Amino acid sequence: MKRTKRLEIDLLKQSDSLIYFMWSKTGRPYKLYRDGQLVYEGTSNSFKDVDLARGEIYTYLLEEIGEEGEISERLAMQTMTENHGSNVMHRLQEIAVTAIVAKDRIALAWGEIKGIEKYKIYRDGELIQETQQTQFCDQRIERDKSYTYLIRGRRPLIRSEERMGAPKFMAAKVFSILTPNVTYVEPTDEDFWITKKIGEVNRLLAGNDKSGDEKPYFDWQFRYSTFLDEKYIHSPNPLSPNRYFAGDDRSFDPEAKSYRTRTGFSLHLTEGGTQFDHSASVGTSIAYDWRKKFRKARIASSAGITIERTEADERKEVISIDHRVGNPLTTSPEIGYRVSASFYRNGHYDISGIHDQSPNHEVYLKNSLTDEWMPIHQADSKGLAWMSDVIACQYWRVSNFT
Repeated sequence: MKRTKRLEIDLLKQSDSLIYFMWSKTGRPYKLYRDGQLVYEGTSNSFKDVDLARGEIYTYLLEEIGEEGEISERLAMQTMTENHGSNVMHRLQEIAVTAIVAKDRIALAWGEIKGIEKYKIYRDGELIQETQQTQFCDQRIERDKSYTYLIRGRRPLIRSEERMGAPKFMAAKVFSILTPNVTYVEPTDEDFWITKKIGEVNRLLAGNDKSGDEKPYFDWQFRYSTFLDEKYIHSPNPLSPNRYFAGDDRSFDPEAKSYRTRTGFSLHLTEGGTQFDHSASVGTSIAYDWRKKFRKARIASSAGITIERTEADERKEVISIDHRVGNPLTTSPEIGYRVSASFYRNGHYDISGIHDQSPNHEVYLKNSLTDEWMPIHQADSKGLAWMSDVIACQYWRVSNFT
């Protein structure tokens, strides 16, 4: 049967338990696989997947069958069900993020975040487009390369779903007026980062043609550090004898020995179960007088840090981190962040977090296929004053399609 147009996804809809999509009617039959299992074969150009788990990643491979029974074209799509459950920590966890891969293009789509008027799209750290749409198509790709896309958007705190969003917005406006070297907008704007790591197109479109020696299960290591990049930090209290505090005097570095706090865990995922270990440590706080002479040192308690497995089934493991650590030498806001990390037994992950915009935050992953830490989130500090509860937070989510 003669082909009428190229294969594309024309429509995609998700809910908490359903994924429905249509593709271009090319005049040929199709086969559709979900997570490696054949779920449809025929000439219809739509598919409805029902009774799915909430907030889950699903991967589809669509094959167009040629006149001789050969595979004439493939599309690979990774998408998600939405998650409007009571356990979500922020808006990015509610929406579905989708990646569609063809031999000559990569398309991304994500759920609407009300209040964001413009998104900036980065590829491998380079700004490549600004858009008001919740979708993007990259047609300048090479099939044997991996890419990391970052989607960034900002919105006023007053538009937040967060409880007390409007009062916090007014307080943040006052902060922006009273604080030097701060723009009027920054403290009142929530910052959203969506990161998608896409593997080589050739591999993603290989389907069942992949070599049989690939490992379906992974050992994962996760590391989250907070640090201060300055050597000395001015005390926020000018009347205190502790006029300065020691910083960590460094930039982003997964192996750095100096940090404010560090959490981590390791996962060994197999068909039969999971091995899970975790750790948390707090760096030494050091105070100096006005001459920068040593006064005292103390280590804060790690009692405000919890790391636990919160969900486990045959598809994935979910690890949650809740982090609250203060300065043991003075009264000050705590370093606070939360993380929810899902690791699938097929090698995919979906990690979300929220944190104040100070100090520096760095998050890394390592798996059984590499010896090097891979950065998945790095955020510069905007100053200790940004640790205040009235300042808008930063929200992030990162997932992979490899």
